[in-house]
Amino acid sequence: MLERLKNKALGSYLCLASALVALITAICFLMTQETAAPLGHKGPMPGLVLLVGAVISLIMFFVPVRFGAFMQAAIYNVALYLVVVQLYFVFADVINHVTFAGGNPTLCVFYMVGTFVAALLCVIACFMKQTKTEEQVNLKKDLLKGVSFAVVACAAIFGVSFVDVTPASEVLAESSDVEDSFEMKLADNSFANMSIEELAAIPRDEWEAKETNGQIAYFFEGQYTEGFATIVDPACLDMYCAVDGSMYGSFSGPTTSVGGGNVEYVYGYWYNRDENGDRNFVVHITGTLNSAGITRAVNVEGGEDADVFIFDTEHGDYTLEASLSYGVSGGMFTRNINIYGMPYAAAQSITIDSSRLRTFYTGDAFDAGELVVSAVRANGAEETIWNGRLSYDGFDSETPGTKKVTGTFLGQSQEFEVKVEELVAETFDGSYELVVGDAPVAMDASLLIDYSHKRITITAVDGSASITGNIVDAKDDVVTATLNGSQPVEIAITEEDGNRSVVIPAHEEVVTGWTGSATYSIGECGFGQQ
Repeated sequence: MLERLKNKALGSYLCLASALVALITAICFLMTQETAAPLGHKGPMPGLVLLVGAVISLIMFFVPVRFGAFMQAAIYNVALYLVVVQLYFVFADVINHVTFAGGNPTLCVFYMVGTFVAALLCVIACFMKQTKTEEQVNLKKDLLKGVSFAVVACAAIFGVSFVDVTPASEVLAESSDVEDSFEMKLADNSFANMSIEELAAIPRDEWEAKETNGQIAYFFEGQYTEGFATIVDPACLDMYCAVDGSMYGSFSGPTTSVGGGNVEYVYGYWYNRDENGDRNFVVHITGTLNSAGITRAVNVEGGEDADVFIFDTEHGDYTLEASLSYGVSGGMFTRNINIYGMPYAAAQSITIDSSRLRTFYTGDAFDAGELVVSAVRANGAEETIWNGRLSYDGFDSETPGTKKVTGTFLGQSQEFEVKVEELVAETFDGSYELVVGDAPVAMDASLLIDYSHKRITITAVDGSASITGNIVDAKDDVVTATLNGSQPVEIAITEEDGNRSVVIPAHEEVVTGWTGSATYSIGECGFGQQ
């Protein structure tokens, strides 16, 4: 045995080090994961696999097996996959400054780093010598030992996979066991028979006044749950359940792969006493109203959830939770969202930093994109709030000047200033070659040069096509701009007898579609003012 230990090379000691790292990580994981893992993602499986790997590594150190480092690396990489899949959701809370998932991100990082180090050490060991001098090869003996260890490792992992790692299913308590802050019977809910068109027709001010008047019973908030969508495509679903049985809210997020930075309003109703009088908490989403004023009923056949069944939970201040499929991009596809709720509790305060807010121009709609908002919740927790979740009042862009705007979130408001300047723009009429199908077609069009927003828009008179461009530089007699993906072109502006005219030189434009892009040659075009 002593001679065998003296013959160990660096590869063997790297595997031994990985076993010690895995053992420490596994023990810490099994002792603390109940409190460190995010809500709904608890379970000992990653720790058990690490423990199996550590035991196998220790045995293989004293009983060497050909390709042993490879087998150990495989086990630790399985553990790494399990720990990442189980715990990644905790980081969405950190990035988005919310407490929806809960958990301890510091411990989760420790678990992941420990597992990664164990796997990395074994991967490196695969490319290094395990012994200083090569031992005599006994193919039959080595094969038997290798197969035996592989079978033992697989059997151990297969065995621990039967350990119940899923959270206990949540069961609604009987009515006699639960005291709800508010009761709403389905039979008494007048909003249950209203269509999305009827709900959306109620002025938004009337909906938001319910919170101001203390008429909100429950508040739910949530975000995406699948994959890393929460990090890549942050979005928030807020729902206010009023004491009259109605539900209103919003779905919002910054410009991402699935969102355009706009707020979509959500309408419906709720009840916690069903048609039989039994306790059954349901939030029903009737439909949505987008930023263009278009209503859309929930498409259940397309995979969206209309009835969201609420369960009791114990998760910080949250006492209710649910999961639902929510339709995005006009219902083209769905995303899974976890929502967490509680009896309504107003925030203690909010702070709005408008120092980076853009200058608006007459005719603009309000865009809160640059606002930085933080809120102190009822429990004292301070969070950064996505600015699209606030409601805003007081913005007016009909006239230039400094406007006072009030932002409100969970019953708390703060006023800030918005600067509105006079829009500087010119409109011309003429002809332009717009790409229709696979070729440019000359058609009557209007040209808008928006100096304030540094944008150029060319639109066919019949509305069949349009392009946009960005102004790079603007002078009295020439505007340099890109048009529909083109290189910068110099647009000449002349004036005669008080009438201004524009000439756009021949250039190439790039039209991009789902399957690729195509370049088209556009001829010289002229515009004038009537």
